[in-house]
Parts: sequence; structure tokens; C-alpha cells
Amino acid sequence: MLAKIFPCQPAEPGTAQLMIRLRGEQAVQSNLTFSLCNNEQNYLQPDTQWSTAPHWFTIDGGYPFNNGSGFRIGATLLDPLLANASQVQIQVRLASGETRSTTLQLVRDELFSSDARGQTGNYSGSSVLSSLAPTPEPVLVAEPVPTPAEPIPAPAAAQSKRNTRLIPMIAAGLLILLIAAGALWWFLGRGSVSVQPATVDKQPGAPAVAAAAPATPGSKPDASECSPANLASQSELDFVQNCVQQKLDSDKLLIIIQAAKDTKKCGVAQRLYANRAQGGDVKVALAYASEYDPQEHKPSECFKTADPDTAAYWYDTVLQTEPGNQKAKQRLEELRK
Repeated sequence: MLAKIFPCQPAEPGTAQLMIRLRGEQAVQSNLTFSLCNNEQNYLQPDTQWSTAPHWFTIDGGYPFNNGSGFRIGATLLDPLLANASQVQIQVRLASGETRSTTLQLVRDELFSSDARGQTGNYSGSSVLSSLAPTPEPVLVAEPVPTPAEPIPAPAAAQSKRNTRLIPMIAAGLLILLIAAGALWWFLGRGSVSVQPATVDKQPGAPAVAAAAPATPGSKPDASECSPANLASQSELDFVQNCVQQKLDSDKLLIIIQAAKDTKKCGVAQRLYANRAQGGDVKVALAYASEYDPQEHKPSECFKTADPDTAAYWYDTVLQTEPGNQKAKQRLEELRK
């Protein structure tokens, strides 16, 4: 399968043409159901954001275009694709229920996002600020609390007498509280002293109990490990994300990809291939190109037919990382003849 986005003629910001060419499918597709997944394993959503939740788009109005099927797309798809620096995988769901996936190619130099329209915003009301009107001094709103001009001696004298009478009672109460607190401290202090040796005696035995049951690392397999054993137990997305995070070397990753092909986990194989090839791994990119190269293609459930255009794309990706790679140069020249 070949998937590529071309500019409209004439070019118009925010719009483009999505071309899909399916191997073995000659008829023009009237509609297309697909998902878009970037290099971080996030899917494009209808709000132009990327999320880990898979989302399927459906567009209608297919027409013949470049020996395939063409579809007009707008800013909802084009803008986030142009803003995304990494390559994007497109997965197409056919009417038969079969899914095919490949790397989506963009003619970036000829495509323009909707921001290129140069629309001028209206700022006429943006600088209007609400002014604050002067308010009267808040102190003048409430009348001050009147105070008696002269103190009334009689109540003050009575109050002082009551205070002097209360002083002995307060002192007696405080004394009683102090005596009770001292007695309580004495009893509690003796109890804590008698308990402490028992606690100290038990402390030496604690390490022995802990040592009696040592940890047994490796007794349970790591469910998140990127290994063929976990292909069946993890979802496709979780497995790919774990493998990407663990950054295996090229040879180990190719073993995982082969296991995914053998178990017909085609989405896993495609995504691991594309993620590492786009990241500049020449060995993996060459292996991915060979899956589509008519000269090296070996039919499998995940790569049923050769695709010279896709093979050429991945050989070109190799040359972007390693311009002197002789195999990529030779095969790219032969495929473009």
C-alpha cells in the first residue's frame, strides 16, 4: 500500500489530497476508514490533538488519482500532520475487514497549513479596559462608635473588686491542675520505664524474622518486558510502547519483529519497524525496505505483496541517515527506473 498527501491544484492553505494506492485493488475506493499514529504511538483525534486512544476517521467522495484513490482533506487532518515532526503511520481498514498500514508520505514543501491564509484578526475591542470610578472614603460610610466622654467610676470599681476576688480561686485551680499533672506523669513515667526493656529485648529478634524470608527476585516474569513471550498477553499498543521505551539494539528488535510476524501481530511488526527506521536505525530500515522490495520480498501474512514505491521510500530514508549506504543507493536507483 502507498499513502501520500499531495497539494490541491491550485494549492490552497489548509486543504490537500490524500492518495491511497492498494496493491491488488484496482477499483477506486468511494470511502476510506483509517487511523493515524505518530512516532510516539499517539493517535490523531478529531480535535487535532494526539492521544493514546485509537481513533478511526472515515471520509467519502473518493475519485481516481495517481493510479489510486484520492480524497480531499481539510485542516483537521492536514494542520496536525504538518505540525508533527515525526513520521506518521496510516492504517486503513478495508470493507472486507482487512487492515493495511504503511508510512504516510507528505509533500511538505508544497503543502500549507490553514495558518498560511494570512487572516487578520480584529483587535478593536481588545484594548478597552474597564476603568475604576472614584469611590468615597470607606471610613466615612460608617459612623464611628461613640465613646463616653468621662469614665464611670462605679462600674470600674465593682469590676476591680470582682477581679480581686477571683484571683485566689484561679490560683487554687491552677495548683490542683499542676498536682494532678505531676501525679499523672509520675505514674506514666514509671510504666514506660518498665515497658521499655521488654521492647528493647524484642528488637534483636526483628532482623532474624526479616532474614528468614528473603526476597526472591526473578520468581515472577516481568509482564512489561519486550519479549516474544508477552506478545499474546499485552495489547498491541502497550507492547509497542514498552518496546520503544526499552530501546533494544537492532538485532534484538528484529527478533521481536520476526516473532510478531510469525504470530500474525502485523500491527506490532509494522509499528516497530517504522518507529526504529524513522529514528535513524539503518539496519532496521534496510530490513523494512526489503519487506517491500520485489527483489527480496518474501510473502507473509503481514507483507503479502511487494510494493516498489514503499521500498523506495525506506531506502531513501536510509540515505537520509547514511548517504553513503551502497545497498540503499543501488536499490533506489533500480526501483526508480
